[in-house]
Amino acid sequence: MPRPAKALYCAAALTLTLPMTGVSAEESLANLDAGGLIVEPADQLELKAEDIFLSARQVRAAYRFLNKASQDLTLTVAFPLPEVTGETDLDLAIPNPASPNFLNVQARAAGKSVETSVEQHAFFTPDGGKESEITDLLKGMNIPLLPAGATTAEALKRLSSEDRAKLSTPGYIEQAGENWVPLWTLRSRIVRQQVLAAGKEIILQYSYTPSVGSAAGLYFDRANLTGESLTQYQKKYCVNEGFLRAADALTKRLTAAKPQPGETAKTPKTRQTYFGYAFVGGGRWSDPAGRFGLVIDKAFPDNLVSFCADGAKKVSSTRYELKRNNYAPDRNIDILILDKNVAP
Repeated sequence: MPRPAKALYCAAALTLTLPMTGVSAEESLANLDAGGLIVEPADQLELKAEDIFLSARQVRAAYRFLNKASQDLTLTVAFPLPEVTGETDLDLAIPNPASPNFLNVQARAAGKSVETSVEQHAFFTPDGGKESEITDLLKGMNIPLLPAGATTAEALKRLSSEDRAKLSTPGYIEQAGENWVPLWTLRSRIVRQQVLAAGKEIILQYSYTPSVGSAAGLYFDRANLTGESLTQYQKKYCVNEGFLRAADALTKRLTAAKPQPGETAKTPKTRQTYFGYAFVGGGRWSDPAGRFGLVIDKAFPDNLVSFCADGAKKVSSTRYELKRNNYAPDRNIDILILDKNVAP
C-alpha cells in the first residue's frame, strides 16, 4: 500500500486580544495569523532553506527546494489564508476585506512574479451538528464568502425577505439590531502549479499584508497588568522584566504628560499592536530546513517589542534575527509592539 504523499504545510489561525484592564471592545481589533506553504506531492523534495521576514507592514517568506527525483515534478503549491468564522461583536483586522485575496498575497518563483488563483469554500456547523458546505448557496445570492467586512454586511441587508429566511432559518446568519451577522466559516487558499526540473533547485517566495490586531492606549503599568493578564502576556509574548520596566515607565510618562499652555489635555495615542506567524500545525513538513532564518522588524527604534524566539539577536535599531541550521520551529510566533509613533 503506497504511503501518503508528504506535504509542506503551515496552519493559519485567529488570535484574539488578550484580556487587558482599561481597553474596551470598541478600541481593539483581533488579528489573523497566516504562514507557510502546502506543496504536493513533496516526497521527492528537500527544503534547503527557509527565510521569514515579519513586520506589521509586510510579511515575506522564501523557500528553497531541491527536486531530488530523476524526473521533473509538477507541484501544486498553495498558500493557505487564515480561516475566518463570523461572530457577533468580533472586529477583525483584515487588510483587504473586499477581495477574495484578503491578505494581498503575491507569489514569485525563481525571482519572477507568477499568476495564482484563489480557492474559497464556506461551511456552517450547527451546535452539536455536522458541518455542511454552503458556498453555492451564498454565491447564488451574490453574498461575498468572507464572513466579515462592510461588503458582506451590505449584501446581507439588501437581501429579499425570502432569501434572508433561507439563511436565517438554518442559522447561517443572525440579526443584531438593524444588521445581519454571518456565522459561517470561510476556508481559502492561494493556489498555483509549478514545474520543478529534476535535480534542480528553485526558490518560491510569498509576501502578504499581515493582519495586525491593536488596542488603544498603553496599560502596562503595574496597577493594570497583573494576575491572569500578566501570565498570558508572559506565555504568549515572553515579556520579561526589562520589557515590563520600560513599558511601565512609558505608561507613567504618557499618563503624567501635561498639556502646553493653551492646549487641552489629550489622551495618549500610543497603541499596542500584535501579529503573528503560524509555523506549526496540520501536516507541516516533517523535516527541518537545512538553513532557517527569521527576521523581525519593529518599525521604529523607540518602539518596544516582545516575542518568543530563543536565540534571536538584535542586529539593528529595529531588527532582530534568528539563524539556525537543520531547524524546524516547534511553535508559532506572536509579536507584541508598543508603538510610540502614533500621531495624537
